[in-house]
Amino acid sequence: MDSQIVSILTKLQKDITYVKKKLEELDLVYGSKVWWKWSDSQALSDYKSGRSKTFSSQKALKKYLDSLKS
Repeated sequence: MDSQIVSILTKLQKDITYVKKKLEELDLVYGSKVWWKWSDSQALSDYKSGRSKTFSSQKALKKYLDSLKS
């Protein structure tokens, strides 16, 4: 169980480092107006391209999120 938690935390740390690096490359300061505009456009692009998920209930969302732990 502990090794699984460490593994998840290690992956999260790598993901955060990657996102931070990408934001720095784009010269975006997290939380700034420019960042929010960029973030909103990225989200809209993902949605329009079908890179999103919808859930019929909170229970379905929780089940999906729990499945990501494996």
